[in-house]
Amino acid sequence: MGAMTANANSLAQLASSGGFAISRTGAEHYIKAIDEALVDLRSLRRALDDVQQETKLGTSPDAIAMSKYNLENATGGSGTIGVVPAIQQLTEALTEARTAMEKAVENYKEVESDVSTGLRN
Repeated sequence: MGAMTANANSLAQLASSGGFAISRTGAEHYIKAIDEALVDLRSLRRALDDVQQETKLGTSPDAIAMSKYNLENATGGSGTIGVVPAIQQLTEALTEARTAMEKAVENYKEVESDVSTGLRN
């Protein structure tokens, strides 16, 4: 997740600085894939409400330990980011990547306009 977030941040910075441009046609497939993934992640987050609840396995030491283990895997804990926070990070990274694609389309239009103007002069 960390690498994906870092890559989305880099893409956003590159697009914001004008260092990345893509045509609308080129960006459409990326944006469509990102939008579909975001829809799926929203559905998944709603389904994960149950896993964020403590499981009722009993009161034995093993049951208590397993319940704690399950909850930590869902929400984060010792040695794990947790499924729920990981999905949130992925959602944020994809949202940032989508914004970067939109900015890159704007950059492409600006470059195209500048080139057209240069050719007319």
